[in-house]
Amino acid sequence: MAAKTKTMTKARRMREMLKAGIVVSPGIFDGYSARLVEKMGFKAASTTGAGLSNSRLGQPDIGIMSLMENVEACRALTHIMSIPVMADADTGYGNSVTVYHTVQYFEAAGVVGIT
Repeated sequence: MAAKTKTMTKARRMREMLKAGIVVSPGIFDGYSARLVEKMGFKAASTTGAGLSNSRLGQPDIGIMSLMENVEACRALTHIMSIPVMADADTGYGNSVTVYHTVQYFEAAGVVGIT
């Protein structure tokens, strides 16, 4: 019987890094910034609400970008990166019920945590 190899998920890698101490995770907002962060050897990255709003909408981060626009931008970024990505989830987009769903959406997009 062949031995099973245990693959470490991005979320598990992030948890291990956090247990070890401070994790430097530069802000990303598009494919180019994501590739630069990865190429420079960082072990994690974080989306920036202001960066996403500015690069996608040409507007400041004043609540114009919706939850689903943020999630879709994060999904595109997590799928091109081999390192864990945290996300700026704004204010949770509402009350405790919407925060629950916000977490679910970001998790499904491949984000390892939200701030």
